[in-house]
Parts: sequence; structure tokens; C-alpha cells
Amino acid sequence: MIHCSERLLVVDKPSGLPVHGGAVVGADLVGRLAAWLRARGEVEYLAVHQRLDLGTSGVLLLGRDPALNTALARAMEAHEVRREYVAITRDAGGPSHGVMEDQLITSRGSRGLESRLVSRGGKPCRARFQVLKRGAGRAWVALFPETGRTHQLRVQLAARGMPVLGDLQYGGDAAPAARLMLHAYRLEHAGLGLSFEASVPAAFERALRGDSALGLEAPRDLEQRLMDAWVARYPLPPSVHALRLVHELGDALPGVSIDAYGEHAVLSVASEEARVAAPRIAEWLVQRGFRGVYLKLRPRADLRAESREALAPTAPLAGEPAPEVLTVLEGEARYLVRLADGLSTGLFIDQRDNREQVRRVAAGARVLNLFSYTCSFTVAAAQGGARETVSVDLSGRYLGWGRENLALNQILSEAHRFIRADAADYLRRARARGERFDLVVLDPPSFGSSGKKSFSVARDYPKLAEDAAAVLAPGGRLLAVTNHRKTSAERLRGWLSQGAARAGIATRIEAAKSGADCPAWPGGESPTKAFWLERR
Repeated sequence: MIHCSERLLVVDKPSGLPVHGGAVVGADLVGRLAAWLRARGEVEYLAVHQRLDLGTSGVLLLGRDPALNTALARAMEAHEVRREYVAITRDAGGPSHGVMEDQLITSRGSRGLESRLVSRGGKPCRARFQVLKRGAGRAWVALFPETGRTHQLRVQLAARGMPVLGDLQYGGDAAPAARLMLHAYRLEHAGLGLSFEASVPAAFERALRGDSALGLEAPRDLEQRLMDAWVARYPLPPSVHALRLVHELGDALPGVSIDAYGEHAVLSVASEEARVAAPRIAEWLVQRGFRGVYLKLRPRADLRAESREALAPTAPLAGEPAPEVLTVLEGEARYLVRLADGLSTGLFIDQRDNREQVRRVAAGARVLNLFSYTCSFTVAAAQGGARETVSVDLSGRYLGWGRENLALNQILSEAHRFIRADAADYLRRARARGERFDLVVLDPPSFGSSGKKSFSVARDYPKLAEDAAAVLAPGGRLLAVTNHRKTSAERLRGWLSQGAARAGIATRIEAAKSGADCPAWPGGESPTKAFWLERR
């Protein structure tokens, strides 16, 4: 909050938060501010006189006094309000200052609103610019728009060979900060007594230098990124007790992942820089109300030589210990988690939306859950009305955990079977027997070993995809997932397409949607790749 009075509300809008609209009603900036005012017992009236793009951060002014609206609207329309933006752009090596005057038209395309410059017939748009710094093939540009068209600055800069960093829509390079590097820095109108600034995020300075690691060493910057991620989780319903608060590069926090389980949190770190920052992050979480924070170290290396206690300490890093077994809610489902039980907790939060989709399509289905772990997908299928489920895993301990999960949700029917076996072997035998399933869940580990046998995504997933497609009944669905970092979404799609072809079936394949708490990483890729395959 920059300013709050009876007449005005001025905020520093985070990148990624829509001013109006969005996928969830009331989760946009105006809806959240109205709810905040309502909770304070104040009038929730807010008038929007300016708009910032989804990815743009910075000063946003809203009127609270209807009597002031006419003057504000007139000043905006007459371009009397001075606005200053900063952007990190590609350095085209052109002039250090000048005026951009163009004509622009806007239409709705496959990616929403899209604007382009035209030689005639468009709306006039004008802005002054000044290059303040240069470095690493990039430029720090101050921008002074004199009109306010949709995506105006982004399109005008791109047309001059200076697309904004992070603006993939208009030809910009991916930003390490996983955001659009455009910020509304200042808004002024002397006659109305307006003068507000929002500090430029520290990520802009690093982006200008070409730093890719982003850095977690600055306490203020780290706390701002944590808070931005926290704010972005607002659309999740109160019934979700297990959610991802931070999704590494998707929240501009490299090597940092934070999962919330009710009143406790699990902090996973995957770099030395993140490990050093872990105590500060844990204390920040405790200050925000979490009772305890557990640490999981996830180095990008073979973990077999590391002790379990070294990688996943049984004592919390901050706060108080959680009960040995916690029950968390996910809509109508309940799951048991064990936060001090090694690197895994018993519930993969990034699969929440896929579990919900399984629940929706499971009515009357015969379901095969391979590499079933603690059987969360089985719970979802059973709650959705599956007539039969078969959960297959090599670990008797995890299958026992799965039975506990079903019992917790009062799913006690003998129609739900648990089979301790190698999932790939079971699937191969099921295909040979000519078995058919209406729904198959395939979510193997990235690597695994048992005795002399081992599993590798790159080596073994293509055959798994073929066998899984072969056991689908007509109209059946396969959910295929991998968290293997070196396997791209396109590669997984290719395995599924080729596997279905080898199995001799026609299919339709579409990407599974990511949850609101698992935003895409720069370039659109994420650690978790998932597709739905439907047999035609």
C-alpha cells in the first residue's frame, strides 16, 4: 500500500495480478482491495482510472470519493497526469532519447488482446523515451506515455527493435525473473495534488547486468518476492489446506519451493544460494503465522550417498514440530502427510488439479493407478464414483499409507485393490491378459531402483506409454505425468503419441492445466509435465 485516504487508494501492483477480471471472480486487484476495505468496515467503492497490464507492476491509483472521479477522469482523458515507466529492453543501439509516434489497432486473438502498429486507420499513440543505462545487450529505458492504448509501450518498443524483457507476446527474450520487465514508477498531477512513486524492483538492475541467477542475498528483495508469491495464491479456495506457496522460477525464486500443509510448511532448496537463504525464509514464514517449517535439501545429484537426516532433518528449521501425522483437506478429500518423514511428505501438491480432474471423470470407471505411492489419485477416483480401482506400487509401506488414506475418506469397498508389484511389469502383464481400464494414471518417479532392476524416465517411459495406451478401453483416458527436469513437455507428448501409434489406437492428446499455485517457468516450461490422452 502506497497511500490510503478517504479520497484515494494507491497501491504498488505486483506483476502477474490482473487489475480487473482474471480466471477467478473477486481474485483480481480491485476485488481483493474491495474485500480488504469491507473487512475493515469501510465503504468498498473503488473507481479505476488507469489500467496496468497483467505483467506490469507499479503505481496504480483508484478513486474512493465519487466527487473526485470527474476531475480524475478529465485529467486522465486530457493526458494531464504525468506517468513515468521504466523497462528493461533489448538494446537496439539506437538513439538515447526521442519520441515514439504511431497508430495502433487492438483485436482479440488466441492469446487475448493483441495490438499492432499500422500505417493508417489506427488510434494515435505517443510516448517519449530516454535510455538511462546500457549493459549486457540490454537497456534501462524511462518511458513517458502521453496516450494510454492497450499494450502501447510494449508494441512501440518492439517495433523499434527494443522489445521488453519477458514480453514473449511481442518478441521479447525470456526474463530470468519470470515476469514482464515493465514497471509504473511514478504518477503525478500537481493541480490535484497527486505525486506517488513505487520503487523499481531490484530484479531490474540484475536483469540489466545480465544476471541469470537473480540472487537471494538481498533481504528486502527476497521478502518482496516471497510476498508477491503469497499474494498470487489468493484465488485458491479456503478448502485447500495443501498448496504451493513458492514455485521456484515461476515465482522468481530460483531453487526455492515452499509447500504449505495447514499450519506448517515445507521449504525445499535446490541450490547452495537457496540453502544459505533458507533460515531467513523459514523465519519469514513463521512471522506470517506458520507454526513450524521443515527443510528438505534437493541437490541436483545422486542422493544415494547422502544420509536421510542430512537431506531431510526430522526437526523443524524454524518454529515448533508438527504432529507425526497431519490430516490436510483438499476439497472433499482428506490426506495423511508426514512432514518429518524424509524428502517426501505423502502428497504431491502439484497434482492437485489433476486429482480433481480424475475425480470428475471417474464415475463408473475401472481405474488403474500405477506407481500409486500413497494412492491420492485412487482416493480422487473413488470419490468420483469409480466402480473399481487397482493401485500398484513396489512399496508395501506406501500401499499401507494408501489404505489409510482410503479409510480416512471412508472408502472401504473391496472394489479397491492394492497390489505390491513392479508397476511396469504389472502393466505389461495386464496388456498380455487383454485387460482394459477406463482410466489409467501413470506418474512414475524420475529414477528408481530395486535390487538389480532400475527405472529411468528417458529409457523406460516410451514403453510405459505404449503399454498404458494399449490397456485403455474405447473412450478411456490416460493421465501421463513426469517431473523429470531433462524431459520437456514436447518430448513427453511425443512419447505418448508414438506409444499410442505402436499400440494401434487413435487418440487425442491435450496438456493438463497447471494449478494457480504452480505458475509456468520462464519460456513456458515447468518441472511437472502432464498430458491427458483419450482413446477415440
